[in-house]
Amino acid sequence: MTDTANARPGRPGLDALLVYGGRGVRATGMGILAVLIAIYLDALGLSAPRIGLLLGVSLVGGVALSSIVVIAGPAVSRRTWFASLAIITGLSGVLLVATDNFWLLGIGSFFGAYAASGMHAGPIVQLEQAGLAEIATPEQRTRSFAYLSVFSSGGRALGAVLAGLSTLLIRVFDLEPVDAYRITISLYAVLNLIAAAMYLALSSAMETDTIGTGRFTNPLRTRSRGRILGISGLFGVDSMAGGMVSDAFVSFWLFMHFGVNEGTIGAVLVVAQLGNLASIWAAPYVARRIGLLNTMVWTQVGANLLLMAFALAPSAGFAIAVFILRDIFNEMDVPTRQSYVMAIVPSDERVAMAGANNLGRTIFRTPSTTFTGLLWSNGVTAAPFLIAAGIKLAYDFGIYAAFRGVKPPEEDLRVSEEATGVAPD
Repeated sequence: MTDTANARPGRPGLDALLVYGGRGVRATGMGILAVLIAIYLDALGLSAPRIGLLLGVSLVGGVALSSIVVIAGPAVSRRTWFASLAIITGLSGVLLVATDNFWLLGIGSFFGAYAASGMHAGPIVQLEQAGLAEIATPEQRTRSFAYLSVFSSGGRALGAVLAGLSTLLIRVFDLEPVDAYRITISLYAVLNLIAAAMYLALSSAMETDTIGTGRFTNPLRTRSRGRILGISGLFGVDSMAGGMVSDAFVSFWLFMHFGVNEGTIGAVLVVAQLGNLASIWAAPYVARRIGLLNTMVWTQVGANLLLMAFALAPSAGFAIAVFILRDIFNEMDVPTRQSYVMAIVPSDERVAMAGANNLGRTIFRTPSTTFTGLLWSNGVTAAPFLIAAGIKLAYDFGIYAAFRGVKPPEEDLRVSEEATGVAPD
């Protein structure tokens, strides 16, 4: 995994493993929810607009919790933040299966990430990014984030498999669909509580000198605030579009438009996640060849064109094939994006950068599920997928135009070495 400096206090190698493992466990729960959440809420009798609204509340909660962590992050240890947030999510999962009251579900969604929108936003993610950047060298930083994404994709693939338990319970044990969904979704709560126990074992290697001092942070007063706010706004536009076509909506589209059953949808997401694993693993090598920003942009251009093809697919088989092909490219920007933003600001501003990025992505994503719900209020159509693909393509070209001249220090160093033929002292 990450080769960390021996001089750092604590257990940086073990901490990296705990962060990767915690991500994998939480992603498994998220994979279950991605397949079942919209189907489950529909089985409870909620309309499409109400489902979209409920998932939107989840994103509002993500903004609130992320804001607290950005501002009050240095007040307590990262270990405390990690464990506390995982416990809150786990308890919210209990509420999801314990009630069908819309208002109580709204409370649970606020704290519990019901949107199942992936593992690239939210308060724990910004802690992961800042913590891993703390214990990885510049040369290993992208690979470190790639490992994080591999555990995320692997966990989501496993979660998609486990979501098929609901089909087994319905067909073999003759349970009512709502009861089968509740039993399966209860695993989401259990897995988040397991992650909380793992985070309690983190050491001081993840911390900085300002952690635990009771100090607060104002990201608007950092030296790199222009760069931080600019790239966070662009990431937010991409996130808004991504929220309109999250895995939960892809699952619902396949279920409603093509009549694909839950077990088959789970299998499709498994194969797609395996494609993600391969592309994430390759991302550091591609980035070393063409640069972090180029990898972020051009792989996403291909993925977004394939999203349009998915929306216009004439059959279930064609739609599934295009969706899987898209996912081979769709996640390659994740480790490269995380590495890039940690590299272009000083080390003491990484928490502010990670927090602003995640806040931007979450704030812009907040209304996106509601948009999809409203677009589907008169029938499930391809409109959300086509609109989202167009917005994401505009983001791709926008971020390339704005940041093509901003290179991470290691890329500038490599260019210097290639130009002179010698390595600097």
